[in-house]
Formats: sequence, C-alpha cells, structure tokens
Amino acid sequence: MTKAVFCGTFDPVTKGHIDIIERACRIFDTVIVFVSVNSEKTMMFSKEQRLEWLRKATAHLENVMCKETEGLTVDACKKEGATILIRGLRNSIDFSYEQNMASMNQLIDPSLETICLYTKPEYAICSSSNVKELLKYHLDASALVPACVWNDLKEAR
Repeated sequence: MTKAVFCGTFDPVTKGHIDIIERACRIFDTVIVFVSVNSEKTMMFSKEQRLEWLRKATAHLENVMCKETEGLTVDACKKEGATILIRGLRNSIDFSYEQNMASMNQLIDPSLETICLYTKPEYAICSSSNVKELLKYHLDASALVPACVWNDLKEAR
C-alpha cells in the first residue's frame, strides 16, 4: 500500500490544491493531507478552520485523510509511514522553491521521494496569496476556492 503526503498551509485551501489532491488520489492508495506551519508566512485563518475546509473539500475522496502537523514534513511522513511527498507546481517560481525543498528533504531522509504534479492551466493563478489579496479588498474569490470555503467567507463578511 503506497502512502503519499501532501503538505501545505492551505491558508485557505484553493481549487488548485483540491485538483492536486484529486489527481494524487488516482495514483496512490492513501493520500494524507497535512495542514502544516510555515515560519515564513503569517496565517489569516486558524489551523482548525483550514483543517475543517480541507475535510469538507475532500469529503468525496475515500482515500484521503486530513490531519495537522507541526515541525518538519519529513518527520510527519515518517510518522505516517509515507514514502512519497507530493508537491504542486504552477510556474518557474514554484519549481525553484520545490527543487530546493526536495533537495533538503533528500538530505534529511533519502528514502522520501518528492513527486511534482503540474497545475492545470486553469489553476495557474490559483494561490492562497491571491485569494487573500482579493479578500483584503472585498473582491469575489469564488473562482479560486471550493464552495465550502467561499460560503464561509461570504458569511463572515
């Protein structure tokens, strides 16, 4: 049984994230989605809220588990017995960042493989940062986030 991990801050989860998760579910037996910390980012939404949105947005996928983690992704993978780390790539900026992270993860744990899935063209601008920017100016971000996220955000306004 092949377990894969998809880690991110998901602040908030986007349609691009869900697309990567759905596609990974067709490749791997189990996909564990971790809401994680990133010391270089300031979060807009609580970890509990992000985890709830992920669970709702992936409820249709039988082989997905959504959890939270702190610390290194490599350690979370080891704890779950996962040998594959999934990453999504939208552009060359993502590529450079992910290449560096994959190299660091290999240094820490040579048994962990990083697999990158390219974003579909319709999700190329779909980032949590873009969503937050739209929200900051009270603009419609519904094209970028799952319905469960947008419905909660509309209610919060």
